[in-house]
Amino acid sequence: MESQIKIFESGIEEGIMSRNKKFYDDNLSQKEIDDIFLKTRLSLGEKYSFDGKKIFQPYQKTDSNGLEYADGKYVVIGDKHMKSDDFWYENIPCDILIISNKYSKVVLGNQMADCPILIIEDRKLGVTALAHCGVSYIDRLLPVDTVRALQKEYNSSLDDLFVYIGSCAKKDSYVYETYPKWAHNNEVWEHNIELKSDGYHLDITNAIISQLKRIGIKNIEVSEVDTITDPRYYSHYASNKGKKEKLGQNFVGFYYLEK
Repeated sequence: MESQIKIFESGIEEGIMSRNKKFYDDNLSQKEIDDIFLKTRLSLGEKYSFDGKKIFQPYQKTDSNGLEYADGKYVVIGDKHMKSDDFWYENIPCDILIISNKYSKVVLGNQMADCPILIIEDRKLGVTALAHCGVSYIDRLLPVDTVRALQKEYNSSLDDLFVYIGSCAKKDSYVYETYPKWAHNNEVWEHNIELKSDGYHLDITNAIISQLKRIGIKNIEVSEVDTITDPRYYSHYASNKGKKEKLGQNFVGFYYLEK
């Protein structure tokens, strides 16, 4: 089965995909930052053939933003979400967004700077789910929840699901000095956190793949890009290690092609 979606990734060349003040000059107002960010989105859209105002991303709960919802919550994007001029400002609290091929050129995506974006396409039914898989979300089995969302909503068959794991920090570069406090699920991390002479190496890509294979997913494509070392991408880890040029936000997303 052929894919019906276009997957794209942005990096340093495309500009900072965030309106967070920490990425901009201190003298800029939020309005000025928002204007810059809109230009960045519109330019990104021109490059990859979509409207930079037609981008949705999940508003995902964290330890600091006060959001509360059940783990693995998903939302199916439909007409009711598309009433504003700029979809970026549609806050949709959830872990997972899903869209169907009814809506061409409408982007689902997520900001990232080291953690992978997971895209799962049901090529038979024409529906696709997306989730931002930070390490704590991988620990609580968000990749599996993303599959389950498609099964619950559309009764998707595992054989029809095609997975893309986006660019992210890789095991050779992603090193913790101590064993990470967020790693609670031993089954997830048993073979994916390895102690070496320089610290604990994290294989977050394989942690996702292992989860998906255990439930029967066979079609998995993985980006080989390491955001920490690749000069084309922003990296939270690398910027914290002193590489200021790596401070920023990438964006990984997809949209359905026009029929």
